[in-house]
Amino acid sequence: MFGTPQEIFKINSKVLAECIRKNSKTDNKVIEKIINSRNLEEIKKLQEYMYKKGIHFISFESEFYPEKLKNIHNYPYGLYTRGKVVNISDDAKRQSVAVVGARNCTAYGKKMAHDISFELSVNHVNIISGMARGIDKESHLGALDAGGITFAVLGNGVDICYPRENIELYERIMQSGALISEYPPKRGPLSWQFPMRNRIISGLSDKILVVEAREKSGSLITVEHGLEQGKDIYVIPGRITDDLSAGCNRLIKEGAGVITSLNTILEDFEIDSESEGKKNCIKNKNKNYVLAKDLELLYSCVDYFPKSISQIIEETGMDAVGVCRNIVRLQMMGLVMEPSKNNYVKS
Repeated sequence: MFGTPQEIFKINSKVLAECIRKNSKTDNKVIEKIINSRNLEEIKKLQEYMYKKGIHFISFESEFYPEKLKNIHNYPYGLYTRGKVVNISDDAKRQSVAVVGARNCTAYGKKMAHDISFELSVNHVNIISGMARGIDKESHLGALDAGGITFAVLGNGVDICYPRENIELYERIMQSGALISEYPPKRGPLSWQFPMRNRIISGLSDKILVVEAREKSGSLITVEHGLEQGKDIYVIPGRITDDLSAGCNRLIKEGAGVITSLNTILEDFEIDSESEGKKNCIKNKNKNYVLAKDLELLYSCVDYFPKSISQIIEETGMDAVGVCRNIVRLQMMGLVMEPSKNNYVKS
């Protein structure tokens, strides 16, 4: 109607109100809020706040707006960004994979998300996720541990860390990648905003990998957006008895690609794997333990899926006192953890 945002900002209030009434079912309270939002003093305050926080705004008219996003339905008018990567358009041109999945994931799911993201990052592929608990967090960590670039698309303003427990991850992403949101600074995490941001996660990616998802997981919203956008979908297959595998196994049934090794996506990207770099990096990071026989037997029995103490006793043939004592020793060495009471997994 008015051509540009500037004209909307300058137009007479009565004309603007009448235009909104004619073209939408918006009620008077919302119309009043829109008109009152044209407050130059408040805008100047927001600009100053953004400058202090190192927050940038990129409109879709800008040369720095990612081309990939312009190809999706209902792309955001603009993006707020915060981090080391200021020109996200250039880095978004690189091959990118969105890694998404359950918040309450298993130790196996965490390991897969971290290791695959690490492998992709070593081979110069960007990792995109939503900085939620669980799979999102591990995928970002995998990219950061590999020295790669990762983008976190948030369901709130980029000046707010949510969930708060991810503050260390939030800081690391700022130092090595970028935090991205279509929502303005100071906007808190509202539930409806998270499904909306998923179209941006899929829009910035070339492929989407799902690691552990329930039948009605929020991650599947990202998949739906990805399918509409013509993106390739991959999943980590899971056990048919696990609720966390129900969503992934259904996607396999519907034709999604299956990850059978760390190189599956790399082969599809036609990238020569630089796995040696990964091996060397891991070798330098990990502590090399030479375990005593009883500890080695116990450690080999523990899996990335939880096992109960009684199951471990039965499988190893060790006495209960010995198992309990050695489990504690393995926990102190950082090799085993207890995700739930009397259930153990490899770290």
